[in-house]
Amino acid sequence: MSKPAVERYYYHAILCCGKQCEPEGDRSLFHYLKQRIAEEGLESGENVVRANRAGCLGVCEQGPIMVVYPDGVWYYNLNRENIDQIIEEHFRQGKIVESLAFHVAGG
Repeated sequence: MSKPAVERYYYHAILCCGKQCEPEGDRSLFHYLKQRIAEEGLESGENVVRANRAGCLGVCEQGPIMVVYPDGVWYYNLNRENIDQIIEEHFRQGKIVESLAFHVAGG
């Protein structure tokens, strides 16, 4: 039996789509994240971003919440503008957006 294949990626962005973070259930913020990753050309190249959704990340206060690995950065209070800022500063420049981060693993 062969192992499943996963395409190479550098950042793994996991966006909470639980009832507190996406109350409408339409996953509009997740779709926006995926759209912006594609528009910015981050589906290939050096800083490839893989975006996935989670049912609940267990931190329901001040959501929507997103965790970005391998850095272990947890972002809160997300909206479209904040997603754009994370894409530009974290995914493109490799800088944590301190104003949106509430936890950094190991830090």
